[in-house]
Amino acid sequence: MKRVGNTLNTTTETYEGPLENTLPSVRGVPLCSFSGKPAHFYIGLSGPGYNDEIRMMGAICSEFVETAIVNVLGQGVDNIQWPVILDLKKNIYYHSHDAHLKGHSAIMGWKNRIISKAKE
Repeated sequence: MKRVGNTLNTTTETYEGPLENTLPSVRGVPLCSFSGKPAHFYIGLSGPGYNDEIRMMGAICSEFVETAIVNVLGQGVDNIQWPVILDLKKNIYYHSHDAHLKGHSAIMGWKNRIISKAKE
């Protein structure tokens, strides 16, 4: 079994509208910060609202979402502290503040999001 390091190579950007993708990519698809494979999502930190500033941290594969969430927890500053998962078009796919309001951890909120998406 190949060992994968538990480090997220972050490229921190502030997202306040359209931005240029500076992450490594293959044919326009960013590469996962953990595996180097084509990514499925971006991870970042946000304020509690959906219209708050988002700090992009890196691109991730679906199998490393939970690891990435754990890695970014505690890296926020002031109100920009909630892990968010964005699709490749940079739309919010999952916001951990929603899980917090329901009394769940960021990881449990992500798992619930995946379960609810599978039922759709």
